[in-house]
Amino acid sequence: MTRRTRDFTVLTGTTGIVLLLLVANGALGLLEAISALIVIASVALAYFAGSAVRVAPASPANDAEPAASGANLPQADLLAALPLPALEIGAGQKIMAFNGAADDLFELSSLPFARASAVIRSPVLLAAIDDALVRREDGPVGVSAELETGPDETWRAHVSRIPASANVLVLMEDLTPVKRAARARADFLANASHELRTPLTAISGFIETMRGPAKDDTAAWPRFLDIMAGESDRMSRLIADLLSLSRIESSEHVLPRGREDLTEIVSASLAALQPIAAESGVTLRIQDAPPGLPDITAHRDELIQVVENLVSNAVKYSKPGSEITLGYGASTSLAEARTAASQRWDASQRMTLLQTLARTSAPEPAVWLRVEDQGPGIEREHLPRLGERFYRADQSRGGKITGTGLGLAIVKHIMAHHRGGLAVETRLGQGTAFGVWLPAARD
Repeated sequence: MTRRTRDFTVLTGTTGIVLLLLVANGALGLLEAISALIVIASVALAYFAGSAVRVAPASPANDAEPAASGANLPQADLLAALPLPALEIGAGQKIMAFNGAADDLFELSSLPFARASAVIRSPVLLAAIDDALVRREDGPVGVSAELETGPDETWRAHVSRIPASANVLVLMEDLTPVKRAARARADFLANASHELRTPLTAISGFIETMRGPAKDDTAAWPRFLDIMAGESDRMSRLIADLLSLSRIESSEHVLPRGREDLTEIVSASLAALQPIAAESGVTLRIQDAPPGLPDITAHRDELIQVVENLVSNAVKYSKPGSEITLGYGASTSLAEARTAASQRWDASQRMTLLQTLARTSAPEPAVWLRVEDQGPGIEREHLPRLGERFYRADQSRGGKITGTGLGLAIVKHIMAHHRGGLAVETRLGQGTAFGVWLPAARD
């Protein structure tokens, strides 16, 4: 009996007893007592029914909500929603479910319900899975392990027990970009320190020589000063290149806004490089400007730096009496521009150092630039590393070549800033060509 039913019963029963006593004493007639009891019972019943709590009937939408909750969804559907590779592993290390990212990583479609040890080659991860399967603690128990899955590939595996079952969830996180960035930063600092230390050591050594053993040998001082001046210029160029590279990287995510003429940029760049080429005995030849060349959305100074870096590199690696050819033009698409800039020679070695990211799915007009030299060429093993900071393939291109090793790195970052591309084409003993391309300006 509920509390409300009990109160109604007590009220009605007490009223009936009082009325019955009044009838027995003759104070109240029987008919009046029955009428009073009916009235009081009706009022109590009305209050009892009116004060009841009303519960709304469940609608179809409310009935469907529990079925759509995460607790009742299949594990495979939950794993499919995860952006990272994920696997559910049950007793005996059997793979119960996985998502598409895990299938791409481990190729699980061809091995349904395989054991984890059949696709995972890491003893550390397998041991963590076994440990999670045998644990009996309440709630999720997680452990992380880093895996070296290749010469330049690192993953972190998060292993945790699923509270609602005895299975284990394995979530894979790709740490390769983070590791590469950390390694590149460490290499950059080490190389920059080394490159700056060399001229500083030379300058410091000659200063000590002029203060000590050659203090009175004033005739040798001009030679020492010339060497010191050369090392000082080298250090200044290195610092300038580092500052330029840092500036370009800091604004690489912001698209250029200027509208420029490529023909004018090429002419201005070659006018500044003609004296350097003449001093080295190298001839600069520019192809006839194509008619109707579209404008480009570009940062003028950065594009001039691209042309100067590519041409100055060609001058460094060219022998006296050779010729450097600079050509440029327009194409109906980025793919066609890439072919025109870097795929012209037969039986050549080619490498795309920076791929273009198209802005639309439809072909868009583009412009290209190609710088060819008649130097010794580059061995194939050096091609993938071209564009890295401080990397110079000197031995493959004629011996010891002075420079900071940042020229191509700057070109690569500038072209990335302009959403363009960079490629190299080479033939041993015959020459090398570097090509760049970028989208034309939109009307």
